[in-house]
Amino acid sequence: MLNEVKDINVRQREILHLRLRMTGLVILLTTLALAACSKLDSYFIDEPIAAGIDSRDKDVTEYLQKMLQSARAMQKSGLVRGRLGMAYDVNGLRDAALVTYQQAESLDPDDFRWPYFRARLIAEYGEYEQALEILSRALAIDADYAPAWLLQGTWLLELGRTDASGIAFDQAFNLEASAAATLGRARVMLARGQHQQATELLEPLATATKHPYVYRKLGEALRVLGRTEAARDAMVRGKDAVAPSWPDERWDQRSAHIRGYASYEQVQQLFSSGQVQEALVILERLQRYHPQEACGGEDEFFLACNLLNSISIAYDRSGFPSRALETVQQGLAINAEFIPFHFTIANLYSHQLDFEKALLHIERAIELNPSRGYAYEQKGKMLFGLTRYEAAKVAFETALRLQPEKPENLFYLGLTDIELKNWADAVQRFERVIRLDPGFALGHVFLARTLGEVGRLEEAWRVQDDARRFGADPSELRETEIRLRELEANR
Repeated sequence: MLNEVKDINVRQREILHLRLRMTGLVILLTTLALAACSKLDSYFIDEPIAAGIDSRDKDVTEYLQKMLQSARAMQKSGLVRGRLGMAYDVNGLRDAALVTYQQAESLDPDDFRWPYFRARLIAEYGEYEQALEILSRALAIDADYAPAWLLQGTWLLELGRTDASGIAFDQAFNLEASAAATLGRARVMLARGQHQQATELLEPLATATKHPYVYRKLGEALRVLGRTEAARDAMVRGKDAVAPSWPDERWDQRSAHIRGYASYEQVQQLFSSGQVQEALVILERLQRYHPQEACGGEDEFFLACNLLNSISIAYDRSGFPSRALETVQQGLAINAEFIPFHFTIANLYSHQLDFEKALLHIERAIELNPSRGYAYEQKGKMLFGLTRYEAAKVAFETALRLQPEKPENLFYLGLTDIELKNWADAVQRFERVIRLDPGFALGHVFLARTLGEVGRLEEAWRVQDDARRFGADPSELRETEIRLRELEANR
């Protein structure tokens, strides 16, 4: 009997001990969950998701497979998971990027980039409240990154929360007195109805940046203040306004992962910013997947030919015109019916002032596609360079029929009329140019000159003032002024 009681006591102690252990484990897990939820999540993080690996673009699939393999091999690395997210992001796989950035943040909650990138993606869908909530986590990690405050100010302004937006833009300005921060502060003032204060910020900013969006906002403020003429000029300069972007070093880190079709767009951006060597590296990488021999085939010819043509342009802009010419000649030898080759080689010949050879290729491009206005525009320029003004006029008029009211064609027609001494026709051309593009400074310059030649000197001087106001080149203004004074003296 005593032994049985003893056994029962032993079993009760064991059960009690087990209960205490289980209770301690529950308390421990609860404490961990409350104290470091994101770190706990990292122990149970999902497998990296696979996306884009079935794309037909080998440049994309091979790169994503490599990044995915690294993420699977190092499942606890927030950096590797975040890089996979960047690869998804810049190659158009935004849903996969959102999930992967969230995983990266769980694995490494101290890296500013993962909530920052995720917030930016969510804001692109117009979900500003959620984006702001996630952005606040990034700012808690690094409150000294000015572009993040600019984003916060912009999103708050979209939500109509002007006071909070003003605080964010002030913080951005205190960290970095940039044009973007100044513009943000001015936008807050406009939203509050403080048009005079906004104008005091926007006028010097417009002069410094020449940005159409700044002019548009300045025009809005000036119109409310009753400064009608100045508002009109500002709105003319702001007619093509789009919201400006600003330098963002961390956001730009994603571009290292661009592959496939997105690389073509990146090349164009690099060309525009003068980063030709970087563009050439990308083009040569892409050519591994679309070799020049494929330019003569039926399936992949478009990509292969475009790459070859872009490489020629890159060589030319890098200061290697002979390599550029050799490359485009190779392209023509493979596919003589690819029209961009003819435009590129014509441009190279025109740089050498060999307009006859250039003209032959432009005419061949017209034979291949006689309905393309750009080809006639280029033909007109070549003929103009050869001083064959009557033929150039016919080419520009043809281009204008195919591209109605294109200011550039009208402008060149006006120049041709000047060479032919058709002053009245030239005046009409340049007047139409100004109506179509009121901010075209050089159009104002030549309208002033031609008005002077037909004896309308008072109007010519007024247009000359417009040309100066719209930022015409000082040498052009000086040449026009000299001619107008000669005409006044002769009169």
